[in-house]
Amino acid sequence: MWIVYSLLCALSDSVASLTNKKLISQKQDPMSVSLFIHGFGSASLLAIGMIASEKFISLPLNALILIILTAASVAAASVIILLALKKGDLSLIAPIQSITPLMVLIIAVFFLSEKPKPIGLLGILLVVVGGILLDKRPNENILSIVSRIATFKPAILAAVAAALYALASVFDKVGLKLVSVGVWIFYVFFFVFLFLAPIVLIKKRKDFYRLKEQKSLIISSSIFTIAAIYLQLLALQTALVTYVLSIKRLSSVFAVVMSYVFLHEAKALHRLRGAVIMVAGAILIGLS
Repeated sequence: MWIVYSLLCALSDSVASLTNKKLISQKQDPMSVSLFIHGFGSASLLAIGMIASEKFISLPLNALILIILTAASVAAASVIILLALKKGDLSLIAPIQSITPLMVLIIAVFFLSEKPKPIGLLGILLVVVGGILLDKRPNENILSIVSRIATFKPAILAAVAAALYALASVFDKVGLKLVSVGVWIFYVFFFVFLFLAPIVLIKKRKDFYRLKEQKSLIISSSIFTIAAIYLQLLALQTALVTYVLSIKRLSSVFAVVMSYVFLHEAKALHRLRGAVIMVAGAILIGLS
């Protein structure tokens, strides 16, 4: 079942990226967008949790510390990825996020003692390589791709966001052993909101009020972001964090297709060359 959750997570994540890119292209402020998404998310999750009789009050101290660390990582990553989308094509930024599973693999081996099976490890590597090849241009090799990415600021920002999301996913895995999915995600969203609120309301208040110009987009982005994270956490309950994040990175394939169809990013079609490799990697992970 975790594979189904992970695939749906990938699809939701790609739609969220598409709506975020549209918001940023309308010159909406990245930090204001992130604040609204996490405020909307925490309010919605609190309402749903109360209906489901979730216990929000008595949190273990270690769970609270993990939530704060996760929220800090997510807050920084969410703003950084929106800044990357503001400066670069979605069809380039999304593939860069494919390095997340490799980062998670390194962190998980040391801190969670998670060791993927050989076939699963091969699948992870294929997902990463396929993600890089999504950005391959004609007559270009992998070394030139890496060199170009390393000198392209939006790609660097995307890589930093990927590292922060990788760290947050490891915190998620540990935290879900202490509290339920609903309680965990509510507090993470709530603390992200608290981290961003003072900055936005003091320095970017006018930008925040401008979000009402794009009501449908900002609400759509919030809903799909919540769905992606919720599905990811459901998958993390029963599978290795590296596997879940690898399957989730198929969102890069969805995002490249959507950026071509809906955003008319001409280069996107050429970035589908790595899609077969990524899908093959996902199949190997499922078989493991």
